[in-house]
Amino acid sequence: MGITADATSNGGTWRVRIRSSAGDVLGAGILLGSETVLTCAHVIPDDGLPVPATEVLVELVEVHEARPVPARVAAGCWVPQRSDGCGDVALLRLGRPQPAEHAAPLYRLPPVLGRPVWMGGFPKGLDNGHYLRAKTAGRVGPRAEWVGLDPKSPRDVVRKGFSGAGVEDEATRHVIGMVVSRYDDPVDVPPAERLSVSYMIPVETIVRHLPVVHRWVRGDPGVDRPLVSPLTTGGVQDIGFAQRLAIWLRREPLTGRAGIADVETVVIEDDDHARYEALSRAITLADRELSGGGPDEAVSAAPHGTVPPLGSVDLAIDVTKRTDTEVALRVADRMDLRSPGDTSPLSRVRANAVPLTIVAVGVDRARDPEALVGFMKLLADRGSRLLLVFRDPHSSGLRAAERLFRPEAARIDAWLDELAGRVALAADREHETAERGVRRSSLSDAEDATALRINLTRLRSDPELRSHRIVAKLAAFEHSVRAVAERAEETLKVIDAQQPAVQELKWQLVSYTAMLGAKAESERAELIPLHRAAVRLLAEVPCDLPEARRAVDRFVAAVHTPPEGEAP
Repeated sequence: MGITADATSNGGTWRVRIRSSAGDVLGAGILLGSETVLTCAHVIPDDGLPVPATEVLVELVEVHEARPVPARVAAGCWVPQRSDGCGDVALLRLGRPQPAEHAAPLYRLPPVLGRPVWMGGFPKGLDNGHYLRAKTAGRVGPRAEWVGLDPKSPRDVVRKGFSGAGVEDEATRHVIGMVVSRYDDPVDVPPAERLSVSYMIPVETIVRHLPVVHRWVRGDPGVDRPLVSPLTTGGVQDIGFAQRLAIWLRREPLTGRAGIADVETVVIEDDDHARYEALSRAITLADRELSGGGPDEAVSAAPHGTVPPLGSVDLAIDVTKRTDTEVALRVADRMDLRSPGDTSPLSRVRANAVPLTIVAVGVDRARDPEALVGFMKLLADRGSRLLLVFRDPHSSGLRAAERLFRPEAARIDAWLDELAGRVALAADREHETAERGVRRSSLSDAEDATALRINLTRLRSDPELRSHRIVAKLAAFEHSVRAVAERAEETLKVIDAQQPAVQELKWQLVSYTAMLGAKAESERAELIPLHRAAVRLLAEVPCDLPEARRAVDRFVAAVHTPPEGEAP
């Protein structure tokens, strides 16, 4: 490729500005190799063809005396934004090769929460470029394909001219993604509360849509080859286990739970092919790069609740016959961890936070299972969520893990007491919604405060209360408590926001009803069902305002229409 082995971002010479043939700035791009530029599909003007044939001009803005180069969409490298919002990537083929030394080596780096990044684009008025800083902010967007970018300041939100810009990791200077979009709250949101965020497509998602990009990507893949599923559409046999995995992967990491490791252990015996395939399938669907090549059919055919979010597995390792040092090297390389002085894999892990979701398969088949379990404890202490898979239910490694990850009883009891307080608050808010007129049936089949109290009682007497397995149960219950409380809060906000409009519609209905009474027309048969429909809709809490407004308008229009047979 002509790129030195220790190259990172090459000083930014890979940055590309894309202009129309008329000279207007369309967006940004990333030089790959000597003849290819990566950008967003929406940057290229739509000329009405299935694949745009419009020629654009590419400029290497940080290469002294570089001249504009004509470019068109490369054959087979056009992935426009789909109806579900996924995609929006494209490769351009340059009309004239550029020195490969200027190219950007893309890098697979898990976009963990809070990682500082920066990006350069070409907004209007700043055609020569402008740089913004942000922090990665978790999975968002269509099918969780994107990663949020929280701006360092309100001025650091991307705008038109940044689409297609490379996103650089501040610590390593690796190009880990590409700017794709932004979001702004409506203008009626108070300025102090208004949200503006940016989004990027990570490198692994880009590779999923454009496999040819693989040749320009560095960094280890997230999943070891033996754990990859072919994602056939034959169906999931062990649906219960697949749902359990999806729930665990969907859940957010524990926060503020010092001394409690977020670790789940499962046993999959050698002859349990259905359970192993469910695990392999979940890992593959959760990986940003592997969940391509026909997975949409696999996803649509999957049983309810068995598909984890994209990006919910950062690293899946087959640890069979591996030492703890070898596994540490795999983790350190995946995150490109650095450590001053001692550069051994274990030191690189000890010197850094490791906020990854890791699946380790065959822990009891490692070279030294107990030593590996000890390393897993180090990972948990450094912030990792772990799913440890054992092959033998009677192995010494499993017993060691159960001992090592057993939380202190006092911490679990304190967690339960905290949850009891939050259940009480959720019940209060739910009771308030009922007093405001919300019927339980309008809350669908979601869990309510009564169910929370019952489940809390069950958790206090759970037979696994003093084992590490209680952690996943408490975390899932905490999510349920939060969901009930947030639903009640949101309902109350909607009611408050609707109150002026509902009251206005009620007064309008009363006024026109009184008008009918004054004209001795209140018994007009054709008006009675219209009036009842409007009254019923306005009595619902929360109110379906658009439908209620239409019902009142129908009644008002009918009032103004003379009875059949009468002159207007």
